Amino acid sequence: MFVRAGRRARGDLRQQEEKINILINLHMQNEELFARNEERFAKNEERFAKNEERFAKQDENIQALLQFQKQNEERFARTDERFVELAESQANTDRRLSSLIDIIRRGRNDIS
Repeated sequence: MFVRAGRRARGDLRQQEEKINILINLHMQNEELFARNEERFAKNEERFAKNEERFAKQDENIQALLQFQKQNEERFARTDERFVELAESQANTDRRLSSLIDIIRRGRNDIS
């Protein structure tokens, strides 16, 4: 009876040791996976930081482009105003030239 109990106890102990070994192996595998994941997370953090820098630079470029666009629109507005002034001046010059031509024609007609 003691022999059987001893054998049974040794058999149970072997099973427990096998289960403990399985748990230890699984734990070691999990630790390796966690280490790999930590490396991946670190690489992703680096990538995210680089992307943030790129986005910041793009934002700066966009702001600069918007400023240039605003300056161009102001220049176009000033150019449009100058064209209006030029057209008015041209029309005034045309009127004065027509008046001068009329005066000269009348003077010629008076002489003849």
